[in-house]
Amino acid sequence: MARRLKYAVLLASLISLAVVGCVQTLNRTTALPDAMQTVDKKAPFLKVHMRDGSLYILSPWAAKEDERRVTGTGTRFGVDRQQVGQGDFSIYIDSVALFETNVARPSPSVAALGVITGITAGIAVYCAANPKACFGSCPTFYVTDGTRDLLQAEGFSASVAPSLEARDVDALFRARPRGREVRIRMVNEAYETHIVRYANLLIVPRVANRRVLADDAGEFWSVTEPVQASRCLAPEGDCSAALATFDEKERWSKSDSTDLATRETIDLVFDAGPQTPALVIASRQSLLPTYLLYQAFAYLGTSVGEWMASLERADPATAKRAGALAAALGGIDVMVPNGAGGWDSVATIRETGPLAADVRLVQLPVTGKPVRVRLRMAKGAWRLDAVGLTSLEGSVKSQTIEPSQVLANGRPAGDARAKLVSSRDALVTFPGDSYTLVYTLPADAARYELFLETKGYYLEWMREEWLAETNPLRAMALFMDPVGSLRRLAPEFKKEEAQLEASFWRSKYAGF
Repeated sequence: MARRLKYAVLLASLISLAVVGCVQTLNRTTALPDAMQTVDKKAPFLKVHMRDGSLYILSPWAAKEDERRVTGTGTRFGVDRQQVGQGDFSIYIDSVALFETNVARPSPSVAALGVITGITAGIAVYCAANPKACFGSCPTFYVTDGTRDLLQAEGFSASVAPSLEARDVDALFRARPRGREVRIRMVNEAYETHIVRYANLLIVPRVANRRVLADDAGEFWSVTEPVQASRCLAPEGDCSAALATFDEKERWSKSDSTDLATRETIDLVFDAGPQTPALVIASRQSLLPTYLLYQAFAYLGTSVGEWMASLERADPATAKRAGALAAALGGIDVMVPNGAGGWDSVATIRETGPLAADVRLVQLPVTGKPVRVRLRMAKGAWRLDAVGLTSLEGSVKSQTIEPSQVLANGRPAGDARAKLVSSRDALVTFPGDSYTLVYTLPADAARYELFLETKGYYLEWMREEWLAETNPLRAMALFMDPVGSLRRLAPEFKKEEAQLEASFWRSKYAGF
């Protein structure tokens, strides 16, 4: 009874939010503290995002620009979005990271809705034609491989709300800087707001004929050069060549037309049998998880902002339910023979993000020669660039290097650097913003493996084109019946799958 009541309350909340969304247009605007004069002073509500991660929601409110402060009545939330105060507040602008207003205007029907939490008027034709393939991402990072700049990392890909702010470490496996200087271009290529706490370079010493890789626990290991599989069998046949080297030539498959959770397996055999074996996997997600995220936003419609805010205040059980769809889709299960004719999982790779392939290390049990490994994953959900076997030679420690300089349009941007190295501040970027982060390596630069350490979160902009699909009942089903939802969405996804990749990459903001 209690469980049914909890679900009924959730359903009622979703319906009520959707009804509210059907009778008003919501224009969301944001402004940096120094641009307070651009904020609509008639907006009934003001959200004040603080540098320490806390949040104020004020109504009524007033800006006293001559005193560089904002006053108002409302509620204060901590970084975990739990309420910590209520009443009258006076907030100094210098302590603010971002102002946000939402102005409601009457609207006779859902068809009359205008711009919803974002400005899509300038959206690329590919994005307008296929809204769920519209480019979206966390910050992207480009580093030279000695010849050209390559997309080598995307920061904190799963952090789609302040409460999900997280640290992320990505291997710059193909970085080949010239000399002691490392230049990394950080770009906001999407229709989003990025809040970046820091972007540091981690350097780890390595010896000749060795590499350094990180496992899911965040520990760094000195390893031998990975060797490719002697046999690789996927549903389409031999996959040895496709997974032999990290070269952007990926192995991937199409999704199942009846159930997006349908699994496929890849069986690998390695003739070598090191004493401390580990699997090296270079992979990224396909656009299927991104499509599902955007579909959830579409179903939630104008209530997505309220839903995200409630998620930030949710108890652990509710938060887990919100991730049920991703859990049902799953990651890459790494499995080994159990000696009884079956396979046991030893790890699951869940690295989020469809843009840059990351390299991960999975320790394997010692089984002798040959080493047999099975990879199991949802069809169409993952792109594999390389899989190899290596030997663990011992753990190693990293050293952190902050950017010595930050450039914007080729010129020093000291304020941006100050925010990235501050323990309480953050750099806020908007669509089209680009910074070059400069790092200085020690004198023996060639002997270090490079990793990128980032922390932050991003705010996804709602696309106006999604609103026609607002459906609170289907939104609830995504969380309450994720397995059934993956079956129901399979035919719809298959209609879009063929053109998703091309539309996605062509709709990047400003053509980066």
